[in-house]
Amino acid sequence: MKLRGSDAMDDTYEEGVADAGKPRRPWLLIGACLLLVMLSVVLWAKWSESRTEVYRLRQELKEVYTEAEGLRTQATRAQERVTVLEQQLQGQPRSAEPAQEKAPARAPKPAPKRR
Repeated sequence: MKLRGSDAMDDTYEEGVADAGKPRRPWLLIGACLLLVMLSVVLWAKWSESRTEVYRLRQELKEVYTEAEGLRTQATRAQERVTVLEQQLQGQPRSAEPAQEKAPARAPKPAPKRR
């Protein structure tokens, strides 16, 4: 039988018992705890990073929706202006048409593009 610290069984059985009573460090448990701590730190860092990314993306999405709503409103107003102008043209008397033919037609100035 092999005892701790010796290769053979001696008459000094008491010394072997003394060595066996000394607790060993649970290195596997210590390693597992350190690994758990490292994983916790990495996961917390990634969670924090993704949380700030989500906040930034939500702000960007809000800006995009606001800009899209502004463009939609602008298009609706332009369509209303076109409709009013068409109604005004249809309501003009026929005598005004020859006067328009004699005068050179001017192209309307394009509206400046807004971003």
